[in-house]
Amino acid sequence: MNATATTPTLGIGHHFRRTVQLALPVMAARAGLVIMLSVNAIFCGWQGKEVLAAFGAAAVPQVTLMVVGVGLLIGTIILTAQADGAGNHGACGRALAGGLVIAAGFGTFCAALLLPAEYWLDLLGQPVETIPAASDALRILGYSLPAILMFTACSFFLEGINRPLPGMIATLAANLLNLLLNWVFVLGNLGAPEMGAAGSALATSITRFFMLAGMLGYILTMPGRDRYLRPGWLRVDAATLRRLIVLGLPLAFAIGAETGCFNFMVVMAGWLGTAELATMYAAINYTSFVYMLTLGLSTAASVRVGNAIGRRNAGDIRRAGWIAVGLEFAVMAAIATLTIFLAPRIASLYSQDPAVLGLLVPALNLTALLFLVDGLQGVLMGALRGTADTLVPTAVYIVSFAFVGIPMGYFLGYQAGMGVPALIWALVAALALATLGLGARFHWVSRRQEGLWR
Repeated sequence: MNATATTPTLGIGHHFRRTVQLALPVMAARAGLVIMLSVNAIFCGWQGKEVLAAFGAAAVPQVTLMVVGVGLLIGTIILTAQADGAGNHGACGRALAGGLVIAAGFGTFCAALLLPAEYWLDLLGQPVETIPAASDALRILGYSLPAILMFTACSFFLEGINRPLPGMIATLAANLLNLLLNWVFVLGNLGAPEMGAAGSALATSITRFFMLAGMLGYILTMPGRDRYLRPGWLRVDAATLRRLIVLGLPLAFAIGAETGCFNFMVVMAGWLGTAELATMYAAINYTSFVYMLTLGLSTAASVRVGNAIGRRNAGDIRRAGWIAVGLEFAVMAAIATLTIFLAPRIASLYSQDPAVLGLLVPALNLTALLFLVDGLQGVLMGALRGTADTLVPTAVYIVSFAFVGIPMGYFLGYQAGMGVPALIWALVAALALATLGLGARFHWVSRRQEGLWR
């Protein structure tokens, strides 16, 4: 490492302030995405456990593909943050163009893949009575996958240049639209038919296209646009596209392993019965909402560490990462405590069915422990993304979720008949293992100065 190329190490207070300033709007934006699914679940739950179970069955494969797509796009924020930290603003625009191409291509592929929805739901062994309604909802959600992934690419670009507020505003506005459309299409207001799970999917799909339009409109008119979007920025640069794929592909596998593990728990709950499926989907939906707060600090860690890489400052890499980890622990401990106290009220938002409530309240109490390990591993993964370290974290995820979480859930939750609590304990075990592996990896990488500047 060339010492003359580095910048002075910034103080702990500076890292704390900048991490919080970046994390808070990203938290709001990411939470807004899951609030949409939570609103959908609540509206469907009001229609009965069968409608909630149908929407849950539809959400599992769609969310899994969407999250894999988000993993493919994470290279956008890595390249943007590192280029912005180095003052290479033109490279930021090229990263955005490459991200949009990947998002549109992968999203369209997934939409086509989900068209035979009945086949996939039957293959996953979902309750027969849920498949007709769930298949309609799954196809409708699939149509909007290109829109939500392109929106994500735009959000990653803006977060990489430290402008997270537009994504937050767009997501919060979208939630109002999604709420209104759920009221119209799920409950059958303003002359619309009462569409149940399919109506909720339609509400979210329409909302996603509005989100994309709003974000593209902002980027094309934002202050300082010409600094980032230089003439010809939309021409896809082959080298940038390759770099995005090299960074994103391992992360897509990693996030796919994690999300696949969570969603497979929902699938296995469906093997146990409709009430168990509705319960597990509600518990995972609530967990996903809380995890969006983690994604705020995870994204902040990625950007702050990536900026430090751009400045060639090893001390700032360590400080940025571990400060984000400490903040995450404090936030998740507070959320876990609140969840334990409010579990009955939270459960009542999702369902009034006695069979579901009897399972969901204890399940929510268990998720309090899950939040802690889930949050820590998420922020550590974000810090490692900022260093562009992807292969080893991917291996950690695959071992934790594919070789520990899923088998443990299958044998204890399904084969041994221990049900929803065992499925959640399997997730806790997998996340704890991931936390230990990623923590050790970041400790090693952040102290290995050579090679971090590539």
